[in-house]
Amino acid sequence: MAAAEKTAGFDPRRMVAIFYVFAALALGVFIEKVLGIVLSYGRWSDPAVFGEDWTVSTVVGYSLAGVAAVLVWRNARAQAVSLEVAGELKKVTWPTLRETRAATVAVLIATVIAAAILGVFDWVWAAISSRIY
Repeated sequence: MAAAEKTAGFDPRRMVAIFYVFAALALGVFIEKVLGIVLSYGRWSDPAVFGEDWTVSTVVGYSLAGVAAVLVWRNARAQAVSLEVAGELKKVTWPTLRETRAATVAVLIATVIAAAILGVFDWVWAAISSRIY
């Protein structure tokens, strides 16, 4: 058993399974939208299947995404890579809230300074260009 799997309170299989569910949902939304566009360009109707919100493109999109997620999950190589990634993410030293806030403030200050410098350059260049042309 890998070291990451022995860590208390952390199950990489659960993390990977949750990721696969969210990935399947995102893929389902994407496929649904693409099918909706294809059907609208083909001037085919997209009839409701379950109520008003569940159309044929919705059912087909989420079904294809669910099948894709199950097939990828059952692939031993993909599952092994996913579990390795989850294990490596456990080893990451995440910044504290204070460190994140300090870094955000530093980025905002640097952005304002860079914008001011570029604004001055633009103003000078506009003044020079207006005198030449």
